[in-house]
Amino acid sequence: MTPPPDHHEIFARWMAEHRGIVVKIVRSFTYSTADADDLTQEISIDIWRSIPKFNGDAKVSTWIWRIALNRAVSWKRTSKRIIVGRDAEDTDSLTDAAYRTDSMVAVDHIYQAIRRLAPLDRCLVMLSLEGYSYREMAEVTGITETNVGARLTRARQSLITRLERV
Repeated sequence: MTPPPDHHEIFARWMAEHRGIVVKIVRSFTYSTADADDLTQEISIDIWRSIPKFNGDAKVSTWIWRIALNRAVSWKRTSKRIIVGRDAEDTDSLTDAAYRTDSMVAVDHIYQAIRRLAPLDRCLVMLSLEGYSYREMAEVTGITETNVGARLTRARQSLITRLERV
């Protein structure tokens, strides 16, 4: 059964407008380019499948965050990926180390620290970095605003501690 033409248009528009969300989530859950490609594809499929279920109660960006985060958490939990190397760094990023700027290295360190957080805390940090309110984070993650605040405070403190060691 072929989806209606507007399904294709909606998917293309959502992916163009919200690609950054997918990229950030994928980067915070994967260590290699191959895994990033796999997870991006799985998230894209989930977004495609979700279009008929979208009723407009939430913003599209919130909808995309929720789909992408749920898929990333599920992917991480069910995958049997073996992480090797220094601090499980992305080996692809190490190959061009001579060409990397200080800011690129700093961003890599931040993502490494974020990857070490529990999945829900990782999600909250990523949403916080995007400027989402506690109410919006609660909507995306399905926890209370109070719980968002408490978990985010602990996650930020954990990140500070981890980044001070670098």
